[in-house]
Amino acid sequence: ENTDTVGKVNLYNELVVPRGGEFVLELSDGTSVCLNAGSKLKFPVRFCGDKRQVELEGEGYFDVQRDEKQPFVVEVKQVEVRVLGTSFGIRAYMGEENVLTTLVRGRVNVEAGGKQVELSPGQQADFNRGNDRLTVTEVDVEQYVSWKDGRLVFDNKPLEFILEELGRWYSFDVFYTNKELKGIPYSLNIKKHEDIAHVLKFIERT
Repeated sequence: ENTDTVGKVNLYNELVVPRGGEFVLELSDGTSVCLNAGSKLKFPVRFCGDKRQVELEGEGYFDVQRDEKQPFVVEVKQVEVRVLGTSFGIRAYMGEENVLTTLVRGRVNVEAGGKQVELSPGQQADFNRGNDRLTVTEVDVEQYVSWKDGRLVFDNKPLEFILEELGRWYSFDVFYTNKELKGIPYSLNIKKHEDIAHVLKFIERT
């Protein structure tokens, strides 16, 4: 979708990645963005002004080209992530209360709920949209960014979360006849292109 605006501002592109899909694109400044299934990115055809700004809904991994004169900004509903040059992931799906920003290398500033934090590599900023709380923790980054390298990694996550993730990637919906099953914790490390029947059999056997 191209939307023209007035004056010096460029055309904007909106890239929508459906369930079951993924997409890698390079922005006009050389920044690389990997978008996960069920995500949307709005970005200008060419960056101008004092910052490089994009809008994300869903999940994306950004490898930002450094430019100190023109910081890179990712806008998510209620959250702003500002960087110069770095690699990080953002998870901000509609319907999920938590917006997660996970830093792989470099530094980023995360601003949300009237608070601002600076992350170091291996840290994650977690903004809860329900209570406006912004917290920072040390995490295993592989769990949060391995999807860009073709793997789905879950460490002690509830079955409901895992099946929702698999449903987004393999494009299926889940219905529970027994609600208690939702909370069963699993750990999985699988290839994204694994046959879904094999994956579900594996979970069933476990």
